[in-house]
Amino acid sequence: MNALQIISAAMRNTNALASGETPTSAEAQDALGILNQMMDAWSAERLMVFTITIQQFMLVPGQQTYTLGTGGNFDYPRPAEIDRMGIVWSGNVGQPLELPLVMLTDAQWALVPVKNIQSTIPQYVYDDGAFPYRNLSFWCVPTVNDPVRIYMWTALSQFADLTTDYLFPPAYSEAILYNLSVRLAANNIGTQLNPLTVALAQNGVATIKRINIPFLDLQVDPYLTAKGRHYNWISDQMQ
Repeated sequence: MNALQIISAAMRNTNALASGETPTSAEAQDALGILNQMMDAWSAERLMVFTITIQQFMLVPGQQTYTLGTGGNFDYPRPAEIDRMGIVWSGNVGQPLELPLVMLTDAQWALVPVKNIQSTIPQYVYDDGAFPYRNLSFWCVPTVNDPVRIYMWTALSQFADLTTDYLFPPAYSEAILYNLSVRLAANNIGTQLNPLTVALAQNGVATIKRINIPFLDLQVDPYLTAKGRHYNWISDQMQ
């Protein structure tokens, strides 16, 4: 499907177009902007994201902070969110070992007293969430060029123009159509909206979120099983 087909169908849902009519060039461009705004907003909701992208980048010995974004140190479009990260230890080339990195909060990173300590394998990473580049700071500062593996939300495709065809996973086509109808009505491109259209838009989003619910591992609070140990809130580990 292409953007013009979606926009035309959505405008018919709002009674802005009759059957067989097509939007004017100005109407189509306005609606295209609204459509892409919707896709951008959905990319910031975990349950609207249908998969996690895994990207790998090389660390530079002695460099602590790396920018993640198009044209940055890690040259890849800035994700809305990062799920987790790991260091791929190259000590065994035949069977590389992925070591999870502990992701620090703002407060935890501020409490690291000496930030330029160096080590072969970092254990922690701080993501400041900045824009247009996320700044990823590793601690300890790596002394070898091992890869870092980043698990990030996959942005939904935006429509580059009105005529390019795009494919989406099941349930997305209907959700995009009816939710665009609601947004067009809210932006006064058409004034009448059938309540059933709103219901279909809501149901479409609910279906996608149900499909995209991630599997969660069953966990037990460490306090229920630990004996004679204490919780380190900086590392999120029992010691």
